[in-house]
Amino acid sequence: MVTPLSRDALSELTDARIELEALVLRRSVVEGDLAWESRLVAVHHTLERTPYTAEGDDSRVDDDWAAAHGAFHEALLDGCANRRLLQIALGLRDEAEVYRRWSQPLGGEPGRDLADEHRRLLDAALARDPEAAAAALCAHVRHTTELLLSAADRLERDQSLPSPAVSS
Repeated sequence: MVTPLSRDALSELTDARIELEALVLRRSVVEGDLAWESRLVAVHHTLERTPYTAEGDDSRVDDDWAAAHGAFHEALLDGCANRRLLQIALGLRDEAEVYRRWSQPLGGEPGRDLADEHRRLLDAALARDPEAAAAALCAHVRHTTELLLSAADRLERDQSLPSPAVSS
């Protein structure tokens, strides 16, 4: 089955993600143990060291980076002892990944420091500050959604422009 992509669906998905992922992250930060912290540091290290765009193609997110990014976000939430909440949150995140993959890369926009966003998430989690971690996550998810919607607007504008006449 093909998932329809729409602004309304993305907005609703973002709202659900923010509510649920913030809850799960807060619990993860409080309940996670030393093994959770170690995994989080390790996957963040991999994310930091993996090139964002594909070699020779700056218009495409590198598959290894996408996997490292997913592993980092999963590790953030994995300290939550309630596995049912965790699975629901991860399912919503997987749905959102369809939108991110559908668009162009969203890491090099002016004013966006994606590595810093991830570092803030890591630092808040390791500091065991559930409110700072949740706030950083909400800002990160909202920012990505805003960029996706802007990219969709640009695509629609570009597709509605008349094609230039070809002269010989």
